[in-house]
Amino acid sequence: MHVKRVLVSAVVTAILGAGFGLLPTTQAAAGDIVLTGHDADFHATVADSASAYAALKAEITFARNGSTLPVLTLDAGTELTKALTTLGISFTNVLPTAVTDANFNHSTFSAFAVASEVSCGGCDNTPADNAAIATHLSAIAAFVTAGGGIVGLAGAGDPLAYAYVPTAASNGGGSPPSTGFVETAAGTAAGLVAENGDATHNFFNTPGTGGLSSLFQVAEVNAGSIETVFVSGASIGCTGPSCTITTAVPEASTWAMMLLGFAGLGFTAYRRKSKLALMAA
Repeated sequence: MHVKRVLVSAVVTAILGAGFGLLPTTQAAAGDIVLTGHDADFHATVADSASAYAALKAEITFARNGSTLPVLTLDAGTELTKALTTLGISFTNVLPTAVTDANFNHSTFSAFAVASEVSCGGCDNTPADNAAIATHLSAIAAFVTAGGGIVGLAGAGDPLAYAYVPTAASNGGGSPPSTGFVETAAGTAAGLVAENGDATHNFFNTPGTGGLSSLFQVAEVNAGSIETVFVSGASIGCTGPSCTITTAVPEASTWAMMLLGFAGLGFTAYRRKSKLALMAA
């Protein structure tokens, strides 16, 4: 009986000891990113849509991650800035074509938000505006890694609408309906809400396919199609134009590999202690 207790204790100690060494460490600071095919900025200001206001507020709150610093808005018009004014969210607006690397400073801004594109049918930013933002990828990567967030609104018909996100973040295109959107469990946990009753302009591919990083999670769907995606706790490193995103939360496959490793370590410890017990007998 004593030998069994020793063996169990050894196995538990080996698993826990190895586990704490293998578990990923929590990052000191990392940013939150949310991308959506909704043009909540347009519908909030033009149609006074309560659903649009609620969705936009949730997205900005998520990206700010508790910070009280103002938001950097990149809006070539006034729809996004008017919506944030109504919501009581402090911001500084810079024209997308005038933004510089220095603007992406997490000591100054909690997050940055990019207005919807004109192909939504009345929105503010042009494809050239969003392309101008995308020329600052290294500065944006450093901003996110320092804890800054990103809110990307509707890309509509522009396949490169989200190129300012320094990781794989392609626009899935499509023609979403205006109703039938629901949050996923992950979206609800992140505090994100579905937007219904407003015309909507693009979907996203399944994370890990079609040019969308596998680290994105799905926040909102419509009959199986993906409308809003997010990353929580993102760090991004760039070498030239090539950027790699990581998160503080391991993917499911990473957890599976670690659990298999724990099991192997435990079995090895058990075998070793069994041999010692037999020799002692």
